[in-house]
Amino acid sequence: MNKILVLSIGNDIMGDDGAAFEAAKLIQQRFPDEVDYESVYGGGMEILDFLESREKVLILDTISENGKPAGTITEIDKEEFPVILSSSPHYIGLPEVMRLANIFEIDFPATVKILAIHTELQYEVTEELSQQIKSSLPTYANHAIQILEGWMKE
Repeated sequence: MNKILVLSIGNDIMGDDGAAFEAAKLIQQRFPDEVDYESVYGGGMEILDFLESREKVLILDTISENGKPAGTITEIDKEEFPVILSSSPHYIGLPEVMRLANIFEIDFPATVKILAIHTELQYEVTEELSQQIKSSLPTYANHAIQILEGWMKE
């Protein structure tokens, strides 16, 4: 097990919500062995299994927020999770997962960062990414690579 994990979260049949999985493939070309990779299709308590006993975790996800154009990238540190991230109506969100880890004394990583790419809300079932997200994927993956390179130097 590597000390660094890239955890992709999304839904690969809901179009742009699968962007994290595609970005992880690009990142894995750069770091095929130095980093572990896992995918979560939805979220919730399953996330805890992947976070336990890791030193550093980079979570790749999508976010739909009014006023931010599709393809915009947002970086969120662990300390900001409860303030910025809200619960999802269909699964337990990261703030709740962090609180449960604390309550149950689970070894939560010291460093957790979310790198989210903004998408437009999409209700169509498709495995295809929109052109806006496809064209933003290299920038998204490169941003993640820079974070990982910084962690590896520490």
